[in-house]
Amino acid sequence: MLNVDQLVREDAVHRDVYRDPAVFELEMTRIFKRTWVFLAHESEVAAPGDYVTRTVGREPVVLVRGEDDVLRAVVNRCAHRAALVCEHEAGNAKSFRCQYHGWTYRNDGRLVGVPHPERQTADVRERLGLTTVPRVETYRGLVFGSFNPDVPDLAEYLGPAARGYIDRFLDHCVGLPLTAHPQAHRITMSANWKLQLENGLDGYHAGFTHRSFFDVMRRRTGASVRYASGLPTATARAFRNGHTAIDPETTSRKPLIQRVSTLPGAAARLDTLRQRVGADRFEEYVGGVTGAGINVGIFPNLQLIGIHVRRIEPVSVDRTVVSVRPLMAVDAPPELNWLRLRYHELFYGPAGFGQPDDFEMFDRVAEGLAGTEDDWLRFERGRGEESEADDGETTLGNVTDEIPQRGQYRQWRALVGEETA
Repeated sequence: MLNVDQLVREDAVHRDVYRDPAVFELEMTRIFKRTWVFLAHESEVAAPGDYVTRTVGREPVVLVRGEDDVLRAVVNRCAHRAALVCEHEAGNAKSFRCQYHGWTYRNDGRLVGVPHPERQTADVRERLGLTTVPRVETYRGLVFGSFNPDVPDLAEYLGPAARGYIDRFLDHCVGLPLTAHPQAHRITMSANWKLQLENGLDGYHAGFTHRSFFDVMRRRTGASVRYASGLPTATARAFRNGHTAIDPETTSRKPLIQRVSTLPGAAARLDTLRQRVGADRFEEYVGGVTGAGINVGIFPNLQLIGIHVRRIEPVSVDRTVVSVRPLMAVDAPPELNWLRLRYHELFYGPAGFGQPDDFEMFDRVAEGLAGTEDDWLRFERGRGEESEADDGETTLGNVTDEIPQRGQYRQWRALVGEETA
């Protein structure tokens, strides 16, 4: 029988946490079925009938806005013989029809059509609607669902400190509201989902893994470019419930603006943007191109980085799908959103400098985990040198410390360790 206390220490994680299918199955039931899981940005399901398909652990679900304007998540499984009732990633529908035997459900989950009903019991429609996910809540347009009816309210689960970082991320573009881009890119990686969980809040790797990016920027701008690892006020933070942030809070905006100017076609659009908004607000608007400059992690599957929303979707112990969807500014000058999207692609696009580097590292870690000479991955950097913030719920240290990872695995152990040993 598994003993989680032997797999996760305060300063290290055992290789089986990434490789053992039994551990993965526990994660699916004890994390993804018991706590809040990020589903979508509310703008993806803005109008009645709009829907997106997702998975919550093992469960395929449809997040849909009903005709009553209420957001619901229903299990994407016909109550008759288990076939999916919705095959598309997104769309608009008042109802879903199973193509196996023709059973039809309203988008609120009610069963409304059964072919040849005379051969069914009279109460079939009352008994066999789609299963509804018990809890769906939003915070600042971020939609979460939980199969646990007793899970704490979403705002309580996030906590004040994490909510403050979410607010800071969502308010970064001169106060303009943000909407999800209709397209996202999805990457399938042959590695465990927690490698992405850790990496998105890792302030230690950037200067090494992404060295080629900084070298290119140095050549293009003529200025020395480095990550914030040398700044004493740049912090790594762990909040309660496994939520995290890295915050290079003293980083100058000037290097970021210099990077925007290197984008092909940027010069003309920057000139037009300056004319539209005025010289006194120009730098503020260009700051909105690059994002808040922070990384925010909401346990277990949401990361807010750059200008995008990143959703982590475990598939199996060694297979993960990562969805990266940029956010666009509503009612902004068109040049602003053009620059935002091109800047996002520079680092996080499929052919960008950043994301492909990270996935190469995931492959290398997966290969290294195949060996058995050393069973542990270590997260001890900065341990013993953390400090507590005045809010009583934040542990912080240098931006390169592995505080976020230790916080994530404390929450992992708390959830997966229930009744395990």
